[in-house]
Amino acid sequence: MHRTLVPLAAAGTLAVIGAAEIMLDSAFSAAPAVPAAALLAVVAGTALAARFPVTGAAVVALAFPIAVAGGLNGPTGAAVLGFFLAPGWAGYLRATASWPAPLAAQLMASLGTWIAARAAGSTVSGVAAMAWENLFFGLLCWGAWGVGLLARRLRDRAELLARLATALDAERDAREHAVVAEERQRIARDMHDAVAHSISVMVLQLGAVRATLPPGTPQAEMLQGVERLGRESVRELHTLVGMLRDTTAATTAPQPTLARAEDLVAEVRAAGLPVELTVDGDLTGVPRAQDISAYRVLQEALTNVLRHAGTAPTSVHVHRTAECVTLTVDNESGPGHPSDGGGHGLIGMRERVAVFSGTLAAAPRPGGFTVRAVFPLGTPAAPAIAKARS
Repeated sequence: MHRTLVPLAAAGTLAVIGAAEIMLDSAFSAAPAVPAAALLAVVAGTALAARFPVTGAAVVALAFPIAVAGGLNGPTGAAVLGFFLAPGWAGYLRATASWPAPLAAQLMASLGTWIAARAAGSTVSGVAAMAWENLFFGLLCWGAWGVGLLARRLRDRAELLARLATALDAERDAREHAVVAEERQRIARDMHDAVAHSISVMVLQLGAVRATLPPGTPQAEMLQGVERLGRESVRELHTLVGMLRDTTAATTAPQPTLARAEDLVAEVRAAGLPVELTVDGDLTGVPRAQDISAYRVLQEALTNVLRHAGTAPTSVHVHRTAECVTLTVDNESGPGHPSDGGGHGLIGMRERVAVFSGTLAAAPRPGGFTVRAVFPLGTPAAPAIAKARS
C-alpha cells in the first residue's frame, strides 16, 4: 500500500469514530461545537500526515488544548486515538528524524493540562491531575513513536533480508552455471579423446584394407580419400577441443574407464572409506563415450561420499546389460552426510548422464543416501547434448 493511503484511511476512520462519539455521547451532542472542533483538528492533522508526518502529529495534538479550552474535561476519544497513531506513523515513516512529532504532542498535552489546571484552580488535587495527565499522554505519544521506530526497523530488516536472499539466489545460480560449464568442458575433453581414438582406429583399418588393393584402382583411391578425410577430422577435433584441455593435468594419468573401477575403489579404500564393489556383466564392450562418463560419475559419487559421509560403509554396484549400464552407489549415514541431495557434484553428474539421455537419481533414504545413474548404450551423444539443460 502506498504510504499516503495509510494516514488518509486513518483520517476517514477517525472521522467516523468522532462523529459517532459526538452523536452517542449526550454531553457532546448537547454542545457539539467544541468536540467537533477537536475532531476537525484530529482528522485534518491525520490527513496532513500523509505528506508531512511531523506537522500532522502536531496538528492532531492541538485537539487536546482545544477540547479543554472549550470546557471539556479532557480530549475526546478520537483525539486519544490520534495521539497514539500520529507520532507512531511519523516514527515509522521518517525514523529517528521524526522526534519532533512526539515532542510536539507532549507540549500540546502539557498545554492542555495547564489550561485544565488553571480552570480548576491551583489546588493540590489540580496539580496532581496535571502531573498525571502529562505523564499519561507523554507515555502515550513517546511510546507510540517508539513502536513506529521499531516497526520501521523491522521493515528495513525484512527488506534487507529479501535483498540478501535475492543476491544469494543469483550467486548460487551463477555458481551452478559455472559448475555446469566446467563439467561440460571436461565432458568435451573426454568425448574428444573417445571420438579421436575411434576415428584414428578407423583410419588405420582403412589403410590396412587399401594396402591389399592394387594401386591406382578406383577402390584404392576412394579409400585413400576416406583416410585423408579421417586424418583431417582428427586434426579438426584437436583444434576445436584442444583449447579446453587442462594443460596442468598429468599426461601419463590412466584413461578413465569402467574397467578401472576396481582400481578406483581401491584408491577410495586407501583414503579410509570402507566400500565394496560388485560388477554384473561384461564391461569390455561398453562404447567409449559412455564408458568414460560412467567412470567419471562413479568417481564423483565416491568423492561425495568421502566429503559428506566420511567413513560410512558404502556399496558400489555396476550392472551391464545389452541396453544400458547402471551404476548404484549406496552409503550409510555419516557425521556430515547431506539430507537433501544437493551439491555441485550432482550437477556435474547430471550433465554427464544427460549427454546420453540417461537418468540420475540422487536422494536420501532412511539411514543413508543413494545415487543411481543409468547410461543407455547405443544412444547418439549429439542429439542428447542438444537436449541438455543450459
